[in-house]
Amino acid sequence: MPPGDIQSSRPVVLIAEDDPSQRMLARVALEQAGFTVLEADNGHDALDKADRQAPDIVLLDVEMPELDGFAICSRIRKLKHIADTPVIMLTGREDDESIRNAYDSGATDFISKPVNWSLLGHRVRYISRATRIGRGLRESEKKNRAFIKAIPDSMLIVDKAGRVLTHHRGKDGSRLLDECASDGRSVMETLPPTIAESWRKQIAGVLNSGEMSQSEDHIEANGAHCFYETRMVPYTADSVLVIQRDVSEKKRADAKVRRLAFFDTLTGLPNRQSFLIQVSEALREAKASNSRLSILYFDLDNFKRINDSLGHSTGDALLRGVARRLEQCVRRADAVARFASTDTSVQVARLGGDEFTVLLRDVQSVEEASGVAERILSALSQPMHYHGQQFVITPSAGIASYPDDGDDVDTLVKNADMAMYSAKAQGRNCVSQFSGTMSVRSLERLDLEDALRKAIAAGDLELHYQPKLSLQSREVTGVEALVRWTHPERGPVSPAKFIPIAEDAGLILDLSRWVLEAACRQLERWSGGDLDDVRVAINLSGKQFRESDVDDQIIAAVDAHGFEKSRLELELTEGTLMNDVENTVRTLTRLKEAGLKIAVDDFGTGYSSLSYLKKFPIDALKIDRSFVSEIDAGGNDRSICAAIIALAQSMGLKVIAEGVETAEQLQHLRFLGCDEIQGFYFAKPMPGEETAAFLRRYLRKRQRRLSLADDTPPVQAIEG
Repeated sequence: MPPGDIQSSRPVVLIAEDDPSQRMLARVALEQAGFTVLEADNGHDALDKADRQAPDIVLLDVEMPELDGFAICSRIRKLKHIADTPVIMLTGREDDESIRNAYDSGATDFISKPVNWSLLGHRVRYISRATRIGRGLRESEKKNRAFIKAIPDSMLIVDKAGRVLTHHRGKDGSRLLDECASDGRSVMETLPPTIAESWRKQIAGVLNSGEMSQSEDHIEANGAHCFYETRMVPYTADSVLVIQRDVSEKKRADAKVRRLAFFDTLTGLPNRQSFLIQVSEALREAKASNSRLSILYFDLDNFKRINDSLGHSTGDALLRGVARRLEQCVRRADAVARFASTDTSVQVARLGGDEFTVLLRDVQSVEEASGVAERILSALSQPMHYHGQQFVITPSAGIASYPDDGDDVDTLVKNADMAMYSAKAQGRNCVSQFSGTMSVRSLERLDLEDALRKAIAAGDLELHYQPKLSLQSREVTGVEALVRWTHPERGPVSPAKFIPIAEDAGLILDLSRWVLEAACRQLERWSGGDLDDVRVAINLSGKQFRESDVDDQIIAAVDAHGFEKSRLELELTEGTLMNDVENTVRTLTRLKEAGLKIAVDDFGTGYSSLSYLKKFPIDALKIDRSFVSEIDAGGNDRSICAAIIALAQSMGLKVIAEGVETAEQLQHLRFLGCDEIQGFYFAKPMPGEETAAFLRRYLRKRQRRLSLADDTPPVQAIEG
C-alpha cells in the first residue's frame, strides 16, 4: 500500500519478506486484525521504509538476500527515531544460537516458521500493546525522575525500626538526612537523641494511624543552626516515606523580616510596633490580674543640636550608647517579659529619633515608677565619650500609669508623651507624672499650631526690627529682623512659644521663607532715601539652609526687590554651620561672593572649633545673650566673652553682643573691645515704621555727638 494510503488511526506494521506468498498471507492476516501493512522484499527496501515511515512494529524474515534480518534489526536500533520500535523475527531456525543472535541484534521477539497465520494478528497485537505500555511506563518514569530531581526535598523510605530502605537526596540536600541515609542502617543510630526519639514516636504513629505527621527538627553544627521541616506519610504496611526540607534559609529570612518589622536597626531595641504590641499584652494581663503598669517616655534634651553640629554619624553613635545604658540600668524586676519566642528583652524600646520608652509591669505605686525614671535619668546624664569628645546628654521623662491615666494603649502612650513635654517645659532633665491639666495644654498647643499654619499661609505675621549700635563710631550699623505673631484671640504670642511649635510641626521652612521675603520688601521700601544704607539681618533656620537651592532662593529674592545685596545679612547658628561642612562652605562662599554678609548667631553655645571656623567665609560673630547676661557677675561668662572677642579679632571678624540690658554690661563689653551691641538697653524690637522713625531720630540726635561714657542709657540720651 502506498504511504499516502496509510490510515494513521491504525497501527502500522512493516513486513520484510522475500517470499511473495509469505508476504501476502501475513498481510491478509494483519489487515484482518486491524493493522495497516507496509511491505518490503529485501533488506535495503525494509531499512528505507522503516526510516521514512516509522512503523509501529517491524516483522523481519531472518533469511533475506543482501541484508539478513539480524543486520536490519541492528541498523534499526541505531536509528534514533525508531530505536525502540518492536522488531519480531520470522525464522525457521529454532536452535539456541539463532534465538541468541535474534535477541543480540535487538529483536523484541521471534515467531517460528511455518507461521500460524490465524494467530499472527493476536501475537502482533499483544506485542504492540505491551510496547505501548512499556513506552508509557518509561515516559512516566522519565517524568518522575525529572520531577524528583527538581524537588528540593530529601526523601527516605524507612521501616518501622527506622532502617533506611532507600534514599533520595534533594537538590538542596539535608545535612540531617545525609548523615543517616546509609541503606540498611537505622536512622536512630545517627540522629541526635532528642530527634531520634521524636522520629521513633512519629513512625509508630504514622503506621498505626495511616495519617501524615509533620514536625520541625533543629540541629546545631559547626556553630550554624539548621532547621528542617519533616513530613512522614504511610508508604507500605510496615514502611514510612520521610520527606524533609531544609528551611534554614527561610528561617533566617523570616527572622530578618521579623527583626526589620519589630526591631530598630540602629540600636537593636524593639521599635514602636513591637512596643505597642507589648503594651497591649501587658494591659490585658493587668486588667485580668487587677495590677498596675507604667509607661516611661524619654526624650533626649537638645539632641538635635548634636546632629546639626557634628553630623548624624556622631548622633547615631550616641543613640546606641543611650540604648545600651537604658538596657543596663533597668533592673530585672522592671522587665516586661520576652518578645514572642525570641530571647530579646523588650523592657526598653526606641520609638524613633531620640525618643525611648520603658514598660513597667506590676508596678506597686507611682513612686516606684518615678524611682525607676529617676535612676534612668541619673545613668543617662553621666558623660559619654565618642572620638575623643565628651558629651553630657540629659533626658526629659514622662510617666503614665494604668489605671490612673488611661485604660487603652493609645491613651497611655499619648499621656506619657504629654507628661514628657511637661518635663521639658519645667526646665528639662526631670521627670513629670501625667495629670489631667496636661490634656488641656496639649489641646491649646494644637490650636496654636493650626492658627500658626493659617497665619503663615495668609501672611498674618509681622517683622519687628532691633537696631544694633557700634560702640566705637556710635552709629546704628543695622537692624535684626525678628518675626512676631499676634493670635486673633490670644493676642501677641511669644516667639519662644511659637518658634518651637513651627519646628515641631514642620512649619519652620515656610516661616523662614516668609521672613526672607518680608525683610526684602522692607529693604526695598527703605531704598533710595535717608535709610538707603541700613542693613537688615535675618536668621536662617537649619532646615532652610539645608535646602539644595537655598543660595539661589536668597539671591533671587534680593534681585527681585532691587537693593544692594550687601544690605542683607544672614545669621546662622553654629549647629547649622557644622552640618555637612563641605556643602556649607560651598553655599556660603557663593552667597558671600554675591555680596551678602554672613554672621554666626548664638556663638559659644555650639561645638565649633577654630580649625572649622576658619573654613567659613563669615563676617561677624554674635555672642550669645546667655554669656552677656552674667558678664558683670565675676564668673566665667566674662572670660568667655573676652575669648570670643579675642578670637574674632585674630580672624578679622566683627563681634556683636546681643541681649545687652544694663549699663554695666555695656561698659564690660566696651572694655573688652566688642564692636557692636544689640539689646533693650539701646533699643527694643519695633515694627517697620517705628523702626524707621527711630533711625531717623537717632541720625538727627547723633549730630550732637552724644557720649556713651556716662550712665545715661542711649535711648534716653537720644530722646532727651
